Amino acid sequence: MEANKENLPEEYVPVVSMIQKQDSIKKGVLALKEKILVSAGDEFLSWEKEKQDKFLESTIITIAKDKELSDCFQSTEGKLSIIGAVEKAVSTGLEIGGKHAYLIPQGRNTKKKDGKGKDIWVTEIRFSIRDRGYYALLCGGKQPIFLDLRWGTVYEKDQCSVNKGNGEVIHNVCIAEDKGKFIGVWVQCRKMNSQLEVDFFSLLKINQWKKCSKTTYDDKPWDKWPEEMALQASIRHFCDKYETARELLAASIYDDESENEKDKSVIEDIETALSKQDPIEEEEKKEKPDEEKPDEKEKLDEPELF
Repeated sequence: MEANKENLPEEYVPVVSMIQKQDSIKKGVLALKEKILVSAGDEFLSWEKEKQDKFLESTIITIAKDKELSDCFQSTEGKLSIIGAVEKAVSTGLEIGGKHAYLIPQGRNTKKKDGKGKDIWVTEIRFSIRDRGYYALLCGGKQPIFLDLRWGTVYEKDQCSVNKGNGEVIHNVCIAEDKGKFIGVWVQCRKMNSQLEVDFFSLLKINQWKKCSKTTYDDKPWDKWPEEMALQASIRHFCDKYETARELLAASIYDDESENEKDKSVIEDIETALSKQDPIEEEEKKEKPDEEKPDEKEKLDEPELF
């Protein structure tokens, strides 16, 4: 007997078309609008309501149109990660798909087993910040963390000198086509008192960070964009020594080095909120007029998200 797709719970119905994807994201955002607003950053909150709505609509369309993210719509965990990406965009005020941030699919081990005893992996969204995005977060806004932030990827044939004593960096980039192997990343900041600080992260150290993430996440992003992933990880670890910068980035980025308990609680909250909008439950409510909530459908379909 063929199953009737209309009677299946939402999490088992494949999300294929762009309209379906947009609707799936909107329902999640609407279900968690209060939580998302609480986590919204100063940049987002400083905008007029019309700009906030346009930002959200643009974010939703960008995610729905990206074919590389299609697998993220095929599991409950993937759908929840999409809502989490929207929340991070709102908390940082960084535009997805532009000069500040981008999304990439990444496999995650759920630590569960299938019927054959094999690990179950799901595809989730990774919210990644570009170099300009880090600069905007840490050096922009009303309360900047640093006056300036600079970094560079170093190759074997570059001439690079890093002085941790005075915070100075001299980096002469090799312009030849063969620059040699990638050997590390330097990150330098100018603090609010104008003092310079710098650190260098070797390829050995970077590979240790990558190894820490391997048991939970796949290596595809690291294999496809090794220098860019190394740069992101280096900036994050450089900021660990500064409490305000560490707290800001902890609330803004995807933690790929360990399972974050805070992220787990967020997923549980999202899952609970979405379960309140189960299509089957909505149909049952419609059959009982005394329990029906007025204008429930209109609330889900309204274009204005907040």
